[in-house]
Amino acid sequence: MDISPGKTNYWVPVCDNAIKPFVGQWFSKLDDGVEFYIRYARTVGFNVRRGSDSKNSCGEVLRKYLLCSREGFKQPAKELCSGGDVVNDPSISKKRRRVTNRVGCNAKIIFKLKGYGGYSVFYLEERHTHCLYSEASKPFMRINRKLDLGHQIFVANCAKANIGSIKSWKLYRKMVGDYTDVGATGVDFQNFKRDLMAYIRGGDAQLIVEKFLHKKELWSSFFFDYDVDEYDQLSRVFWADPVARRNFACFGDVVSFDATYRTNMYKLVFVPFTGIDNHKKSVTFAAGLIAKKDVESYVWLLDNFKRAMGHEPTYILTDQDPAMRVAIPTVFNSARHRFCMWHIMSKVGDKVGSVVAKDQSFRRALNDVVWD
Repeated sequence: MDISPGKTNYWVPVCDNAIKPFVGQWFSKLDDGVEFYIRYARTVGFNVRRGSDSKNSCGEVLRKYLLCSREGFKQPAKELCSGGDVVNDPSISKKRRRVTNRVGCNAKIIFKLKGYGGYSVFYLEERHTHCLYSEASKPFMRINRKLDLGHQIFVANCAKANIGSIKSWKLYRKMVGDYTDVGATGVDFQNFKRDLMAYIRGGDAQLIVEKFLHKKELWSSFFFDYDVDEYDQLSRVFWADPVARRNFACFGDVVSFDATYRTNMYKLVFVPFTGIDNHKKSVTFAAGLIAKKDVESYVWLLDNFKRAMGHEPTYILTDQDPAMRVAIPTVFNSARHRFCMWHIMSKVGDKVGSVVAKDQSFRRALNDVVWD
């Protein structure tokens, strides 16, 4: 640290002369000079921000400015009306106040185009009016955080396996050894997954259809069907893989048909077809997604289930949805429809009244009868 005659504190980077720029240094390409200065900033511990360029009439860069990221001061934004007065309307939502790290640092480098070709360092100010990053903090500098192709593929594969961005960042940290070797932070992983989801949002329905159709081409026993609404948007999906169809062939006497799981993003209802194997473990027979819990959607799902499995189950268990009462006998001719015992017992208190429902002797006697 140096102290100027005006009592201003300056921090001068200390590094090997081989990576330190100097006035008159020549580069055959402007990108080479920019990369050299960024590598120097990454080593000594400060972030770089690109300034305005000076160009000629042909668009060729005459002067290139690279500044310290803490250069200048951030000006407060003001909301102005048409007359130029400041707006004080409380109904207008204010923008979130962001903390700024601008301290008026003058560290910069200027590259100038030479007449014989290439660029040279025209001006260099290496002193900073703020302390530089320590060795422990350098991995978190913005200039050192960059998601390369390997990071992006890893985050995308983790998303396919339903692994969140923070957990994927922790897994990557375990793979490379330490968080300083990751090259990015957990927030960077979150931001990339956010951008990835925003990118595929417009074509995600087509992606799932193409994925299932590809599976259908690979395995002839894979059953898949879908339907769209009047706006040509995906509204119904049904699929059953070969393992699920074999499960039904072995344990398909009783099928639970549940439509109580609604997704948050797409407002679709997830409908699993579930059974019990010989070890009293739940097994999946098929699954579906529907946009509406109406008779038409249930009939469509049950019809696809019947076509996929080849025959009807002996019993089918559902909750007390009125639409299911109509849809099941429409599709199934011999299957016996029964209500889920959990839904029945959860409504005992409403049927018998609050006084009897709180009677423990009555509850024990009722359970003995029901679960015998």
